[in-house]
Amino acid sequence: MLYRFSRHCEPIWAKQSVNSNTILSSKSLFHKNLDGKGKSLFFIFIFAFLIFLLTPLNSPYSQTLQTNPDSIPFAPAVNYPAGNSPRSVFCGDLDGDFDLDLAVGNYGGADVSILKNNGDGTFYLDSNYAVGSYPTAVFCADLDGDLDLDLAVANLISCNVSILKNNGDGTFYLDSNYAIGSYPTAVFCADLDGDLDLDLAVANMGSDNVSILKNNGDGTFQTKVDYGIGGASASVFCADLDGDSDLDLAVTNANNTVSILKNNGDGTFYLDSNYAVGSDPTAVFCADLDEDGDLDLAVTDYWEYSVSILKNNGDGTFETKVDYGVGANPYSVFCADLDGDVDLDLAVANMGSDNVSILKNNGDGTFQTKVDYVAGYMPHSVFCSNLDRDSDLDLAVANGGDHVSILLNLSISRPNFYSLLSPQNTDSIKTPVTLNWQPSIDPDPNDTVQYDLYLSRSSVFNPESTVVYDSLLDTSFTVNLQIKDWYWKVRAYDKWGAERWSDQSWSFYAFKLGDVNADAGISLGDVIYMANYVLKGGPAPIPMKSADVNCDGKITLADAICLANYILKGHCDFFPCDP
Repeated sequence: MLYRFSRHCEPIWAKQSVNSNTILSSKSLFHKNLDGKGKSLFFIFIFAFLIFLLTPLNSPYSQTLQTNPDSIPFAPAVNYPAGNSPRSVFCGDLDGDFDLDLAVGNYGGADVSILKNNGDGTFYLDSNYAVGSYPTAVFCADLDGDLDLDLAVANLISCNVSILKNNGDGTFYLDSNYAIGSYPTAVFCADLDGDLDLDLAVANMGSDNVSILKNNGDGTFQTKVDYGIGGASASVFCADLDGDSDLDLAVTNANNTVSILKNNGDGTFYLDSNYAVGSDPTAVFCADLDEDGDLDLAVTDYWEYSVSILKNNGDGTFETKVDYGVGANPYSVFCADLDGDVDLDLAVANMGSDNVSILKNNGDGTFQTKVDYVAGYMPHSVFCSNLDRDSDLDLAVANGGDHVSILLNLSISRPNFYSLLSPQNTDSIKTPVTLNWQPSIDPDPNDTVQYDLYLSRSSVFNPESTVVYDSLLDTSFTVNLQIKDWYWKVRAYDKWGAERWSDQSWSFYAFKLGDVNADAGISLGDVIYMANYVLKGGPAPIPMKSADVNCDGKITLADAICLANYILKGHCDFFPCDP
């Protein structure tokens, strides 16, 4: 089928880390050379992410992609039932089968849902476990040192944290509830005192503080110690912000600041500084966004529809924020390498617009304009993990209704890179023109790759000047073209819609053999033009190839005579031929 620019024209294809409700990655927290205290956190957390290295490639998900040449190819959201009003989601290998399951805190149901992975990024609801009233955040971590992942759940109205121990198979029992501050909204598990077990940091919105509960080494916890902050605290993230190998705290406050609490080295803290962010910050995430070896901050600004980026000066102090627009009422942010280019992008769950905004990193901690993906109703939390075992990072989104949305990333299964072959760049070629390119091989052997051929009279492929031949199965296509300069490129895509553009965009000049004066026709004027060139040194044919009508590799009077015979007598033994 031939159609005029009904697909995208410009081939723009442009590290993992957690928000207050998520877990750290090797890129964000463990990028430094760790020893002593730092090593403990690394070895405990690496268990949860070991499956990223052990799982094989798998087939992509069979849905049509959002078509946007600047977007990451996520499949449309697939919804899985959880409890009442999911508020938080966390991904981890809960049952030890080397795929990632989901723990979902259900705000309206006073329970946590466990959704088990079938191994391919599809899920089933396994069980619900009762916790405190209005659970707002869930965190998966090995709290008792038995090498499986337990659950810590912050409960808003009962003002406590529930600890659910793993039986080793992804089933859980409620071990204890621990009193904390007023109206807790976030919980984070990390080795804060350097004793090789994981402690708790809880942000308390009602009491304007952070509660620290130290682990006794067996998944039981000491009485809380509170640290005052500047305002109602909504989110907390534990990370080594000043490079001294202990974990500090970043906390968002309702007075439009993010507080930095520095660790004294023993799991006690002091308030170092407050930094201005946007209106009503709801979540903070620490990650090395500009790849300079220290951890920066990404903060969602609920009423400004933005995410604030604060770059680290290298010592745990931060530059003035830079804001990037996202969807309406952003509530959660996650930093991860979503497009496979080894820098950390942003995923933001937007409560007010029922979508997730993806902002791609330019490689220096600045970000491209958002691209939005539809999620469920009032998404509160987003988590990025390899859910379908294909080596790229997918999205799990907790929505305010009764389900979790899964958006599978199809980047890894895109067709492979390929190049244009002929006509060569800036070549002149006789019309009809045959265009050839390399085949693009899809990683999925059961997939089918098709091609769209773009031909334009403009190097920028404007809609007004571009024609597209679509759904081609072969890597060669012949077409009659007007005599002029043409630009061309090819788009390969598989049956899921994942695409790959050709490495180049080339140009060529299409000519008609014998049309030496380039007037788009063959007439006696071309014979006179050629005779003047051969006998009198007149203007050269345009291009020279167009005058070699007998295809002997030379432009002579014989070509003019052959062309005259063709025009006047209707035949010439050599014309047309392939120059």
